Amino acid sequence: MTAIAIEAQKLSKIYRSVGALVECDLAIPAGKIFGLLGPNGAGKTTLLRTLLGFLKPTSGKATLRGFDCVTQSVKVRQQVSYLPGEARLYRAMRGQAVLELFSGLQHHGSLKQSLSIAERLELDLSRRVMFMSTGMRQKLAIAIVLGSRAPVVILDEPTANLDPTVRSEVVALIRESRCDERTIVLSSHIFSDIEGSCDEVAILKQGRVVCTADLHELKQLHIVRATTKHSSNLHAQDLKSLNFVEHFRISGQQVELQLSGSPNDWLKWLSTAGLHNIAIDHSGVQALYERFHPPTAAQQSSFISQSPA
Repeated sequence: MTAIAIEAQKLSKIYRSVGALVECDLAIPAGKIFGLLGPNGAGKTTLLRTLLGFLKPTSGKATLRGFDCVTQSVKVRQQVSYLPGEARLYRAMRGQAVLELFSGLQHHGSLKQSLSIAERLELDLSRRVMFMSTGMRQKLAIAIVLGSRAPVVILDEPTANLDPTVRSEVVALIRESRCDERTIVLSSHIFSDIEGSCDEVAILKQGRVVCTADLHELKQLHIVRATTKHSSNLHAQDLKSLNFVEHFRISGQQVELQLSGSPNDWLKWLSTAGLHNIAIDHSGVQALYERFHPPTAAQQSSFISQSPA
């Protein structure tokens, strides 16, 4: 049985009448990379800060490696290397000095490892923080956090302000960190970051965890996009009765289906469904995300979206 590194039970954080986090249930396995997805205001950062004990929950309970996130918050933070969404570093210090400072302060800090990561990210450590670009400061913060050997790493938007090449390198570093049997929680807006590194993902909406998924299983799903000459060819009730139809959307003559199982299970049905211009692709995080967060308000209002009951 896989050990659980982080667990939340009915965890809520209410500001007056606004639920920043609402009855969140979450179980993050030890040694895995777990992704959090959701738009701004969905509750990702509130969840992370509550797990770290920086925020006191209104109700519910959370533990990290067996320590209570409220009553044992100091013990919790001793287990974690944390990258906040907006890392603040000492502006007058040079990069090398910043790494030396933080590696000395952290119980699990490793200057050697932080220097290695900084070199890999091609970061000039001789420059003072105040003269670094936003991207360079982000690289420095990443070198601090991933250089630590803490058993839990929490990363809030780690690739923000980084160009695509550097972002790919950071995702590779995150993947490699799992080899040390560390548990990593990654909050990101970037689908490729989640798909490129995570084992599991949770999607948040208005403070609630609305979906969790195993990315390996998600890759077994297929997306079918097609057109139909007559919108009446496909009926919602008929689609709901098909056990391989996980999700569908119909807008006029445009059809999108998310199908599970082996293609052998649904190809014969597909050939008789009266569809044209059929395109089949593997499903991904973005398709799952758009079930709960449609791309635009215009598409949301004009697109009929249904999920089988």
